[in-house]
Amino acid sequence: MNKEDSRYYEEVVAQKRVFGGKIINVDVEQVVLPNGIPAIREIVKHHGAVAIIPYTNDGKMIFVRQWRAPLDQETLEIPAGKIDPDEGSDLEEVALREMNEELGLTTDHLEKVTAFFASPGYSNEKLTIFKADDLKEVEFKRPLDQDEFLNVEKLTLEEAKEQVKAGVICDSKSIYAITYWELLNAK
Repeated sequence: MNKEDSRYYEEVVAQKRVFGGKIINVDVEQVVLPNGIPAIREIVKHHGAVAIIPYTNDGKMIFVRQWRAPLDQETLEIPAGKIDPDEGSDLEEVALREMNEELGLTTDHLEKVTAFFASPGYSNEKLTIFKADDLKEVEFKRPLDQDEFLNVEKLTLEEAKEQVKAGVICDSKSIYAITYWELLNAK
């Protein structure tokens, strides 16, 4: 549907960048609502990210344990990474890069599962999720980013569900991955 044909369309009448960073930009937009009333929107602009649901041959899923400053806690998450502005549109290549960096693994069996917007109320960040199996060690492992410290952990479905209950697995992409895994096992 064309946005102008939407009965919910908000016309942007002014826009100002209030923050420009390496990962995000923040814009403040003045809009006119469908009923003609003006409003302000604060929007986080993000280049997007990929995440991988990596299955091992022995029936486990691989997670990474790391510190998350916004949450002020350690988390377990499926491997993921942002799309750099200069990377283009080959999201499979970005996913393979992240698997190499974070896990030291690669695969010839990478399949797109879905894509969704992490928090569309204030951000345009789109997350594309792939599943990977038949994993193998890379010949040349890429280094982690300078600000990245993590450990790799392999969990069964039941162990992963326990980590969700404990609040250690607490992000949407990882909870989605576990739900997806559970649904595949239900068949």
